[in-house]
Amino acid sequence: MLSLALLAIMGCSNKGGAAEGETDEQIAARYVEILGYRIVDPAGEVAQYTLDQTMLENLDYMQLWSVQKQEPDAYFGKKIITYRFLVENHPLEQQYPPDEYRIAVNVMLADHEVIGGTSGPLSIIKNLIVAGGEYSIEGKTLKEIKGLDYSQWLEHWKESYGTEVK
Repeated sequence: MLSLALLAIMGCSNKGGAAEGETDEQIAARYVEILGYRIVDPAGEVAQYTLDQTMLENLDYMQLWSVQKQEPDAYFGKKIITYRFLVENHPLEQQYPPDEYRIAVNVMLADHEVIGGTSGPLSIIKNLIVAGGEYSIEGKTLKEIKGLDYSQWLEHWKESYGTEVK
């Protein structure tokens, strides 16, 4: 009986959703901590928009969605809010030394639930995001997330969301 009760409690916990009274930023911060990262600076809200298909013709949104596990279709018409956190204990620290870079994690929420996010290195000297594409919130590349190289993924993207890239 005890194991069934524990199973029921664990099944009801929602890692990416709201606990009673939590703000979206608190939900995002909790998610970052669940991933095992230590927040050193909560940078706050960095974006808020309602997703529509025309946005997916923009290179920035294409790159953002290229490293999400889910396709963007499920979020058309929904308001997406993104919060940024500077973190430690992130896999990208293996590629980008902490004495030169800080790792930024961006957490995306829709309807008070985490739907994905990105991560990337910021140069300490110039406080700029390093060029070279997006990483998933876990520090994975498009190939690791989608199982496709860029040209294969781009072909799929054009078929799904249009061919005109802005």
